[in-house]
Amino acid sequence: MKGIAAVLCVLMAACSPLVALPVDSRAQAVQGSSVAAAKVYQPLAVGDYWTYTCNNEFTISDRVTKKVPVGKRTTFAFSLQIPSSPTKSTTQVQLLANDAHGNTWIYGYLKKGVVSKIKPAEIVAASPKAGKHYNYVGPKGHTVSRLFKEFEDTNPTPLGVFWVAAYFESNDTHNYGYSLGRGDMEQDHGPAYKYDCLIEKYLAKN
Repeated sequence: MKGIAAVLCVLMAACSPLVALPVDSRAQAVQGSSVAAAKVYQPLAVGDYWTYTCNNEFTISDRVTKKVPVGKRTTFAFSLQIPSSPTKSTTQVQLLANDAHGNTWIYGYLKKGVVSKIKPAEIVAASPKAGKHYNYVGPKGHTVSRLFKEFEDTNPTPLGVFWVAAYFESNDTHNYGYSLGRGDMEQDHGPAYKYDCLIEKYLAKN
């Protein structure tokens, strides 16, 4: 991701009817205008999906597959595909939920159909603070360092350029850029951000 002038494009019929925000709407979206008030940075509804093209070589997909109870809380199984090469990747199923304020929390993982709880952690904030850490426990029990860096433009994607909240993980090995109401529009995976994965199509129902 890098700061460049935002451009608009008409979204493909397969994706959400939302369009990339024009430049003069950015401040309102960040501050939470009446239009954006009901939206979250990470939509969570069963059937939501995001497909990316990485380096124009291969595709990866993330999706919300089902609801999963964790104690008395209902979470959503978010299947996250993390590439390590054009032919290899790992899939991590995170158990996520959005709170009443629009923050996304992780409560654990789904491993071979079994819930593995962790200490709940906020990982996508409704109003993120530059330089603030949003660390959480990874699937193997180690702490994943996660830093909100800034708001910025994505690189040009097949759907246009999006204004996103950018989070950097694991000593800048991975980053994720969330667009308000749409979800993650660009991912980079390393080391050294070797794979730039740009949104190609998506469905975000809430």
